[in-house]
Amino acid sequence: MTIKLYKGDCLEILRDFSSDSIDAIITDPPYPKKFLYLYEAIATEAKRILKRGGSFIAITPHYALPTILEAVGKHLKYRWILCMWQAKGPHPRMAMGMEVLWKPVVWWVKEAWPQGRGFVTDGFECPSPEKGLHHWQQSLSWAQYCIRFVPPDGVVLDPLMGAGTVGISCLDTDRSFIGIESSDETYAKAEKRLEEHLANLTNR
Repeated sequence: MTIKLYKGDCLEILRDFSSDSIDAIITDPPYPKKFLYLYEAIATEAKRILKRGGSFIAITPHYALPTILEAVGKHLKYRWILCMWQAKGPHPRMAMGMEVLWKPVVWWVKEAWPQGRGFVTDGFECPSPEKGLHHWQQSLSWAQYCIRFVPPDGVVLDPLMGAGTVGISCLDTDRSFIGIESSDETYAKAEKRLEEHLANLTNR
């Protein structure tokens, strides 16, 4: 198990990654329209850097699903829409008159998902998001769910690392983690959080 963190623009940093080197990309891009380009931009690099059968799993805003599915589908194979059920806690209310109880987590793969891995449930219950370290921080439960699609010795990348939640799940399951974050402040928080969590695991 290894951890490697990068500070900077993920789209620039990903260009230097080796081809066929990553088992899964698990991430939560920001939802405003100005950031929607990130889905296809990351998928473009994912097509090269993911291993055959590797996964690209991303939380996706409802309103942009048609756009994102079409854009990412140019580069990776659509596999499924997974349900992140958030029945408890306050729910965001959209201007179009929708109160949101669940979020789509879309799962794409490079070429084909390997056969013989058994069945997986296509949804999970998630408590209210934790926002103590980052405005878009998610509960650890979503990363714990997604990490099950990664081989035990796999390498997981989060190109929009935020508070490092995916990294925490990797540490808990002995998977290697690569995180990229552009904000100096957020990077420092994630780095500290991961270092402290690793120290706690080591001292058990």
